[in-house]
Amino acid sequence: MIAPSNSANLAQHDRFEMFRLRHRVFKQRLQWEVPTVADMERDEFDNCNPVYMLARNDQRQICGCWRLLPTTGPYMLKDTFPQLLHGAPAPVDPDIWELSRFAVAKRDEGGFHVTTIPLHMIQSVFRHAFAHGIKRYVTVTTVAVERMMRHLGLRCIRMGEPVQIGIEKTVAFYIDVDAHVHQLLHLDQPISFDLIGMPSEYTLPERLAA
Repeated sequence: MIAPSNSANLAQHDRFEMFRLRHRVFKQRLQWEVPTVADMERDEFDNCNPVYMLARNDQRQICGCWRLLPTTGPYMLKDTFPQLLHGAPAPVDPDIWELSRFAVAKRDEGGFHVTTIPLHMIQSVFRHAFAHGIKRYVTVTTVAVERMMRHLGLRCIRMGEPVQIGIEKTVAFYIDVDAHVHQLLHLDQPISFDLIGMPSEYTLPERLAA
């Protein structure tokens, strides 16, 4: 199951489980210089009332997460990684939101299939955008995630050249929430286990799964 959760309504045990997943991906696997305490990764933007997109397996364990923040307040691209903009101004617009902290558990952690969960998370995050009037997503992520999104047919517009951060090249790009996305992700259909017409054989790069 994949659903958005407002930060204020997220149970503490779910919050801690999400932070532990992020620790495994960003601290241990990607070797980013991120603050961690007790094997949990969190930063100042988790205090900005974000929306979290959480995926759960059949045992209700969190096996995937994504963080959504409006660009009208503090957010990661503007305040932590401005070098990825290469001198361009950071977006500040109520219709533009940032996606950050995308993480997925390995298939052997709770039995969730790693080749399908990124597809469902992408579909869900764009459903959320259409439902709440979000016109564009910006994101800071690895070029491997960018490649995955392009493979799915999403139009990822780079905001600058990639920069080496940790062991991965990191890039900022945006995706417009438009009719192309709606048709590509079949958002007029109910959420189902498989996204019709999508390349479900695509495997998330190993380093991005904890």
